[in-house]
Amino acid sequence: MKGINKNSDRSASKASSLSGALPVGKVFYGWWIVLASVIGLSLGYSVIAMSFGTFIKEFEETFGWTRGQISFGSTVIGITAIFFFPYAGMLVDRYGVKNILLPSTFLFGLVMASMSLLTPSIWHFYAMCILIPLLGAGTAPMAYSRLIVSWFDKKRGLALGIGLSGVGLGTAIVPFIASYFIEHYSWRQAYLAIGGLIILLVWPMARFVLADKPRDKGLLADGGLLSDEASAKAQTRVGQTNIKLGYTAKEAMKSKAFWLMLGSFFITGLTTSTLLVHLVPMMMDRGASLQEAVETFAYLGISVIGGRLVAGYLMDKFFAPYVVAIFMLGPILGLAAFSMGATGEMAAISTGLIGIAIGAEFDAMAYFTTKYFGKRSFGVIYGYSYTGFKLGASIGPLIMGLAYDRLARYTEVLWAMSATMALGCTLILCMGAYPSLPSRESTSKPGQNSSRATEVLSSK
Repeated sequence: MKGINKNSDRSASKASSLSGALPVGKVFYGWWIVLASVIGLSLGYSVIAMSFGTFIKEFEETFGWTRGQISFGSTVIGITAIFFFPYAGMLVDRYGVKNILLPSTFLFGLVMASMSLLTPSIWHFYAMCILIPLLGAGTAPMAYSRLIVSWFDKKRGLALGIGLSGVGLGTAIVPFIASYFIEHYSWRQAYLAIGGLIILLVWPMARFVLADKPRDKGLLADGGLLSDEASAKAQTRVGQTNIKLGYTAKEAMKSKAFWLMLGSFFITGLTTSTLLVHLVPMMMDRGASLQEAVETFAYLGISVIGGRLVAGYLMDKFFAPYVVAIFMLGPILGLAAFSMGATGEMAAISTGLIGIAIGAEFDAMAYFTTKYFGKRSFGVIYGYSYTGFKLGASIGPLIMGLAYDRLARYTEVLWAMSATMALGCTLILCMGAYPSLPSRESTSKPGQNSSRATEVLSSK
């Protein structure tokens, strides 16, 4: 009987391994990757770029710069990201996420700390605005999204929603950290604190927790152990499929879906960034204190988290463009409310409506990239998508700042951005069904069925 029991245990263990099931009581390591992504993104490039507005009033008072001059710094950040992020995506595809993420995190922390040394020269400020995206590109959602899609297939939308919610968490927390140091010390100490947190908290976590793919930990995607030869061979086939499946960046750029996606991300960056950069000074212009303005901004971060979690879950259940288009209705209403002078609770609600769309949009970048173009050139294609967003985000704040310098109000720009956001919804809805993704040898264009396709993704 003992021999029979041992054989039964052996068979059960083998069956469990072959099926990819985790041992009872064990947490799939991919969820630790997700948690590390939350922490890393909360102090990553995207959050720092969105928290830019917290310092606008301080720069005005310290250096005498106009709001238009300061807003141009956001444009410089965006332009640099436009040119460099596709290249950063190529580096991630070629050398792996961790090899890019670690040095980028450390250098980004140094850059943020060195912002405390700003001089009255506006050119010094613009030079720093070039270094922020140049050295911080590896800390952007592109890198962490690449990790998550490597670790998850079945629950990819939910995992992306949770992991990328780190941007929302940071958007809520970082302005409070900055405002605390500004009020009790100075804006220079605020930058030192932010840089220190990046180096002392995020870098060690990235070094000791993150892993590029499940095989690095002896695991299968979505869970399971590579404990026998059959599972190892199965995982090898999966890994090869993930690498080969999909289009090159050049092939993707020939598709209608690519340009519609890029256009929608551009519009989202254009419309939402006007508020991201100018919300704090705008609320202070309407009578709020710095603390009250930062509290309003915090609703943005909270809603980004909610938008990502809910959108990520729904994209696993329903056709993703429909989900994203519904979420994008929020900024249409929110921007209109701000154009009519929203303050207090109405300002908080309007900020929340804008935040949920930002959350859904960042989830959509990674989700659309894998569904429409596959994982083969994920980093490069995602880099182009993020570039589209940053192109809009680099123009919007400048338009807003120049309009304020000329008109001493934001009303007309906010109305225009609300109307433009409606066009973004339309572009998303025109993307069409998910295509059949070809193997590496295929030369068919995105959107066409391929006889070599190794995976067909349902449009439902």
